[in-house]
Amino acid sequence: MLNHFKWLALVMPLFAAGCIGINTSSAPKETFTLPRAYQEVYKLATLQAQQCWSSDYDFPIEGKLDAATRTAQVAVTGGLGGSRYGQVDIRALNDQNSEITITVAGINIWDDAAISAMHAALQFGVSTCTNYMPSTRPSTKK
Repeated sequence: MLNHFKWLALVMPLFAAGCIGINTSSAPKETFTLPRAYQEVYKLATLQAQQCWSSDYDFPIEGKLDAATRTAQVAVTGGLGGSRYGQVDIRALNDQNSEITITVAGINIWDDAAISAMHAALQFGVSTCTNYMPSTRPSTKK
C-alpha cells in the first residue's frame, strides 16, 4: 500500500502540470488594434514570447503565420499535455492595421503584467518583460 502512495506522489504533480493552462472562460485577456501589419506584429510577438515567456528547454514557443487568412498566432506551451500558458492572436484589418488578442493563463509569469508587457512590446516595437509605461488598462484580478 505504501508503494501506491509513493507512485501517486510522483505522478500527481506531473499530471497536474499538464492540466494547468489557459482557461478560456476566466483567463486574463486583452484585445486591441495597432497601426502595424500583421506580419510585423507576429515578429514582435515571437521575439517578446521567446525572451519573456519561455525558457531554454521548458515552455517552447509555437508560431504560425497564415498569408491566406492574414492571421498569425504565437503561443507558449508546456506540461505533459502541452497546455497553453500564453497566446497572441493576430488578425489583419487591412495592410497597415492589426487586431491583437493577448490571452494568458493567469498563473506565474503569465499574468496581467505579461499582458501589459506584450502590449507595450507590440506597440513600441521594443521587447521588454516589464512595461514601464503608465497604463489605464483595468486589472483582470479578482
